[in-house]
Amino acid sequence: MHDDEEEVFGEPSFELRLRDGEPLVSGCYFMHPVIEVRAAAWDDTQKDRLLVTATDGSEWYADGVSRTGRVNIVLTPMRD
Repeated sequence: MHDDEEEVFGEPSFELRLRDGEPLVSGCYFMHPVIEVRAAAWDDTQKDRLLVTATDGSEWYADGVSRTGRVNIVLTPMRD
């Protein structure tokens, strides 16, 4: 018996790589449509929080982000 649905091998995620606090490259995995980072800024009220706007207008964040060295972060969607 053959099932036409493809098996998904991971959870949807939106990720960003930073170097010394500056965005380098973003990517999304197991998400459609594909989104990228349009803008990224540090939160003025929480030093270790990065705020991101995606190309589709959605807003994301990551907490506990280091501003030094290279770091990969998984972004979390903002909730109203």
